[in-house]
Amino acid sequence: MKFFKTVISSFKHTKLLIVIFFVLSILLNYLTTYIPVVIQYFIDVLLNQDVENHVIEFFISLFNSKISFIPIICILLLIVEGIIVLSTYIRTIVKSKIIQEFQFELKLKLFNHIQNLTYQDFYQKSLSDLVQNSTDDVNNIVNFIEKQLTYIFDIILIIIFAITQLINLDFRLSSIMIVAVSIIIILSIWYFKKSKPIIDKRIKLQKEMYDDLDNNYSNIKFMKVNNLQNKEKERFREINIKNFEANKNKVILDSWYKTLIGNIVRIQTPFIFILSSFLYAQGFITIGSIYVTINYSNKVTRAFTDLADILEFFNLCMTSYERLNNLLDLTLEDKEIENKDIKIKNTTITFKNASIKVNSKVILSNLNFTINPNEKVMIVGSTGSGKSILLKTLVGFYDYEGSIKIGEYEVRDLNKKMIRENICLLLQDSYLFSKTIAENIRILVPQITYPEIIELSNFFSFHKDVIKFNDGYDTKIGRNGIVLSKGQKQRLVLIRAYTKPKPIMIFDDSFSAIDKINKKKILNNLMLLEDNSTKIIITHDIGLAPHFKKIIFINNGQAICGTHEELLKNKNYRKVYDLNLNKLGEEYA
Repeated sequence: MKFFKTVISSFKHTKLLIVIFFVLSILLNYLTTYIPVVIQYFIDVLLNQDVENHVIEFFISLFNSKISFIPIICILLLIVEGIIVLSTYIRTIVKSKIIQEFQFELKLKLFNHIQNLTYQDFYQKSLSDLVQNSTDDVNNIVNFIEKQLTYIFDIILIIIFAITQLINLDFRLSSIMIVAVSIIIILSIWYFKKSKPIIDKRIKLQKEMYDDLDNNYSNIKFMKVNNLQNKEKERFREINIKNFEANKNKVILDSWYKTLIGNIVRIQTPFIFILSSFLYAQGFITIGSIYVTINYSNKVTRAFTDLADILEFFNLCMTSYERLNNLLDLTLEDKEIENKDIKIKNTTITFKNASIKVNSKVILSNLNFTINPNEKVMIVGSTGSGKSILLKTLVGFYDYEGSIKIGEYEVRDLNKKMIRENICLLLQDSYLFSKTIAENIRILVPQITYPEIIELSNFFSFHKDVIKFNDGYDTKIGRNGIVLSKGQKQRLVLIRAYTKPKPIMIFDDSFSAIDKINKKKILNNLMLLEDNSTKIIITHDIGLAPHFKKIIFINNGQAICGTHEELLKNKNYRKVYDLNLNKLGEEYA
């Protein structure tokens, strides 16, 4: 009821235009049904049949017999058609102004309402989702009012005027049309009841499909790094097949409805002709009346058959089905690589004379260093120095020149999925799904138990945060984890990564938003963890450097490798370290 009031109030600035629209609609539809009356009068006069129409006769009398009968009727028809054209043009302009004003007002009201929602209202759904859904809904309502509602209003007016004219001629002439319209209305009610559950199912499936699509593309790097493309593609395909089946059922139902209505429209004409012939033979009606009856019946019944082109709609569904499936084929990066069965046993990472380009620009050049298995390595450098690009190249996101090897295999020659089975890259941004905390943790390992989740949560100082939520691990975090703070998001991502630890673990500034106390605990836990994995930590916190045996310093497109003591001899490293010494290093020490 509130929304209905909102819709009504959105027309408040267009009241006068609405009145003009209704007046023009009445005039337009009345004149449309009056043209057959003029033609009926014309036919009956030519056939010397008894006919009477005061309006037409008055118009003829205006010419005082200066013009013959036929030109006068032609002039009358031209005048009526001219008024129809002018009324149609003015009504179109008026309707456009009404719709524009209505759409603006309704969107403004809904947007203002969204802005006034409490923060808790955003927990289950993000602001962008709310805005997007409301925009789609407004567009649907506007389209209905602009097209369907106007169309229905025109049909009602035509039926009223047509039946009125037929009753004036002979009330029996309208009986067949009334029966045909009644059957069409009954069939339309049947069609509505049958199609509604199909439409509801299709809307639900489409929402699920586009939500999954949005989730997958919002988290595309996470999907690629963890080789979830095929799994999600299959899941998306299943949803899309169900959506396709719903669309197909709708097409079949539309076909039956259109066939039945079309047959009713076709068979009514001979029945009308038989009845009219009988009435004519009895002297109740004229030949012109037969023409009017058939014209009105066809005009009214055919108005009900103006549905969307079913074949075009079916083809659209097929095109959408194929296009959306193709969208989940994220990349063809392994198209020419056949070594899917190679197992990486030696996880030594070797950069030799390597250069990395992004958009034809050299970001890093002449890289020479080695990271041995099970080492704990820190990579530091200023913002934009290329730290993240360095390790994204390692997992196949960027091309390179020179040599970058994992064990004895060149990265460019390895299957990227296989590389990512051995490397876990936790990116700087927290990629989360609009699900519960537990569901986000279980994405990589669905069978992980709650005790194991709690153990990992304690390891990453997150369990105490989770139990503060009313639903604990079953708390829905909303789009991009809106329920969580940035630090909580990063800890959740760390937990998820360690449900499926890999031989090489890369942390790309994965602790930047975590508070210093929890950061210290987590880093201590990771430094003490002996899980036979290489740990590479990218960070701006150069104050942590003394705690690592190997540091790679990125500066001016170059990489310098060594211990903290060795790198202190480099003036650029020393300068950066001295500036940050008192920020975190003292607290961490």
